[in-house]
Amino acid sequence: MKKTTLVVPAGSARVEAFIAEAKVSGRVSATLGIVEPGLPKADADTDDPKAGTNCVPWNPLSFASARAAILEAETMLGGRLDELLIVADPPPGATSLEQATPRDIERSALEWAAGYAELIREMAKRMIETGSGTIALVVVQADRGPLGSIAAGALAGLAESLVCAGSVPVRYIGVNDESGQPDLLARHLVKTLDDTGRDTGKLQRFNGRGGLFGR
Repeated sequence: MKKTTLVVPAGSARVEAFIAEAKVSGRVSATLGIVEPGLPKADADTDDPKAGTNCVPWNPLSFASARAAILEAETMLGGRLDELLIVADPPPGATSLEQATPRDIERSALEWAAGYAELIREMAKRMIETGSGTIALVVVQADRGPLGSIAAGALAGLAESLVCAGSVPVRYIGVNDESGQPDLLARHLVKTLDDTGRDTGKLQRFNGRGGLFGR
């Protein structure tokens, strides 16, 4: 039976590279396309042809949207999700903290820290119900403005805490991607997902030169 993988977000170069590699490995994938609150579905990013046909809209600013998106993706993939892969790459945002508005700060915290944490929480609950599953959180390391750095730092901290704490029956993988090479990252992620014996209980870093290393 083929593994089913939900990948977030739709349309990014790293996600597209992973989906191509996942197909070679025998996986069937669906993606979550991030939508802005209040936009009709026809105007959402999920209508981008690059997002593919197995794309479900998700609003990170809505906790209710996380569960609805997971259930829709599960139905789309035949009634079960084996893996969730999040490739988080927060945007730079304002060039300085002084230029950021209170709304900018609130939105960054809610969308990236709270929104993605809620998606992981809902997926973990669902995997516990079904008896098994793997959640991988990849945080792209890049030069960012203050809000992007806050978001990336929060997600890296979340990834490390999940991996270090461990969980049964959910398997957690956390990766800091320093490579800037989507294809190499995709191959390493598929290999790591397949090789359960490689879990070290540590946040991993991938630089594209020597593979995955413990932090």
